[in-house]
This record gives sequence, structure tokens and C-alpha cells, in this order.
Amino acid sequence: MAVNKVKVSAPGKIILSGEHAVVYGYPEILSAINRRLSVEIEETVLGLDIQPIEGKSLVEYAVEMIKARLKISGHKNLKIRINSQISIGGGLGSSAAFAVAITAAFFEFLKLPRSLKKINEIAYEIEKKQHGTPSGGDNTVSTYGGFLLYRKETETFKVFSPLKTKVFPSIYLMYSGKPEESTGEMIKTVKDFILRSPKEAEKIFKETEKITRNFSRFLSGEELNFGGLITRNERLLEQLGVVSVKTKRLIQKIESTGGSAKISGAGGVKGDSGIILAYHQDPKVLIKLANEEKIDMFKVKLGERGVRNEKN
Repeated sequence: MAVNKVKVSAPGKIILSGEHAVVYGYPEILSAINRRLSVEIEETVLGLDIQPIEGKSLVEYAVEMIKARLKISGHKNLKIRINSQISIGGGLGSSAAFAVAITAAFFEFLKLPRSLKKINEIAYEIEKKQHGTPSGGDNTVSTYGGFLLYRKETETFKVFSPLKTKVFPSIYLMYSGKPEESTGEMIKTVKDFILRSPKEAEKIFKETEKITRNFSRFLSGEELNFGGLITRNERLLEQLGVVSVKTKRLIQKIESTGGSAKISGAGGVKGDSGIILAYHQDPKVLIKLANEEKIDMFKVKLGERGVRNEKN
């Protein structure tokens, strides 16, 4: 008798524009990237066997959440294996990719009709366990893939539209280092800033929305200064107080070579700020700088496919 075994993967993401502002109803643009997380589920006789053991409590929570939302019982004897190409806590959406992949894996395992809408909804509930009040953008782009313009109108009403792209320059990601703060803590940092300076925060968010709209125009083929949009976006994130002094210095070095850079994610202020999205008309300049600074850097392919079943 054949053992029921499935494997599903979901992509990580980067945010081109709109991080933090999206939590408060402003739009953001996200892209799925060619780094993925996979979840494998297999029948076993050993109870719930989870590997790797790190993050076991989150996996157990996700399993119970999925079973509750799908109104199923039983299935206590499962072997769950997680493999990831996505760094944890760096701003690439590892937790969202996990939430999407494990939800979709259960749909496959239980042979349920595949519904991206339902997968995305359940993954969002799992994301809340990690981040408290996430926007829902990360799990949405991990589910559907491609480029998305996303806006959270209310907790129960979120709108997104795929963006067709005519052109996109080569993007490199530099890993400044794992932030000491969690995404949830950085979201609270911004919330505290809003409570202290509501008018200034509103001004920053409205300017961020203009930049997000201009990124959308750039993707559709309009001639805009791509590097300039990145730089302006970074300055607004610095004003929000989510970029560390150490990371600002690195970004300034990139800018001094004629390049542009911004954090892509929640950020961090005590030490490192996670992933930095970097652009230069001559990528060799970025490669040289990354080597000098002893920083990991890699090229990514954007607009990747969303959640998918992996044939074993």
C-alpha cells in the first residue's frame, strides 16, 4: 500500500516599496523571489514527528490552526519535514513562506480541492502567531507569486492586483545581518512613533504611497529614475526609525559609489537591519563593495511563481 506523501514549496519575497506603511492602509509592492521553503508531509506511526526541531511549537500551532479551519480531526501520526533557502529574520518572508507551504501541503495531503484564496486566508492566521498584526502582504505574494500591488483596507478586507512588468533591472540583495528585534517588535516601534508624532507619520506614509505608485509606473515601462525611487524610499524608512546606524553607514557607502539601496522588510535598529535591496548600473561595483565589507550578497530573480506542488 502506497504511503501518502506530499511536498509543497512557497517562495520568499522582497518589498520594493511600502513596508510599514502597508500596516496602516497604504499600498505596497511586493515580489516573489527564487528562494523557496518546502514542507513535506508523510504518514507515519510515530506520532507527530517534526524536523528540524527548531520552531517545533510554531509547526504544532500551524497544524492545529489548519485542522481547525478545515474542520478535520485525527491525523496525529505525521512526519513533517521543512527545508528552506530563505534566511530567518532577514526580511525575506520566511515565516509567510512557511505558513503558505504548510497550509497548501495539507490541502494536497488531504486531497482537498486547491483553493489559493483559502490557503492564503489560513496562512494569514498562522502569520499572526509570529507577527501580531501583519499586513497580510507577505503571505499573499508567497501564495500567488509574481509582482503584487497590495493594500490592507481592514482586517477582513484586503485588495491586491498582479502587476505585469515590461522591464526590471538586476537587483542584488545584501544581508546586513539578522536584526536583534523581531518583525513584531519593529511594527510596535513604528506604532510608538505614530503615537508620538501622528502628523509626521502621516506625512511619511503619504510620501511613501507616492513612491509606491511610481514604482508601479516604472514596472509598466514608464521612464523613471529607479535608483532615485529606492533612495527616496530609504530616507522615509530612516525617518520612521527602523534603520540602524550601522546599516545607514553601509547604505551611504553604496550611494557614494553611485548606487542605491534600501532595507526590504521590517528593519532593525539595535544592530543590523536584515536584507538590503541594492541597485547599481555597474553590478561589479556592488560586488567589490560587498567583498570589502565582508557581506553576503546574491542576485535574485523577481516575479517568481507562487506556491506549488513539488513532485517527489
